Amino acid sequence: MGLFPMEDPAYAATYAQEAAMVDASELIARALEDADVTPAELARLLNVSRSEITARLRGERNITVRKLAQTLHALGAELELGVHMREETPGQKPSLRWNLPDIADDHKTDASTVRPQSGRWKLESARQ
Repeated sequence: MGLFPMEDPAYAATYAQEAAMVDASELIARALEDADVTPAELARLLNVSRSEITARLRGERNITVRKLAQTLHALGAELELGVHMREETPGQKPSLRWNLPDIADDHKTDASTVRPQSGRWKLESARQ
């Protein structure tokens, strides 16, 4: 048994949620740095308080995908979401988890990607 009881489905689900929150915070922080924008400037761009930006950067806000995309867009970045199936363990059904590629990388992942197309969202498979 490892440090975290990942064989416990409830714990694993909570861990996946928290990991996604940390990933979102890291995406915002990386985009802030790449755009050379301060948190105070970002707050002004989004018309939110400085404390809201601080909470997002600390992973204390469960922001929606829409707000995450809006935040990154204000910084000149684009949000790409993907999923991949993790390996099944006996007696456990597969679940989805975040696959967030590095913002600076312009590459395809081996996961399916959702992109807007003509005002609608289309699921594209990156598997060839």
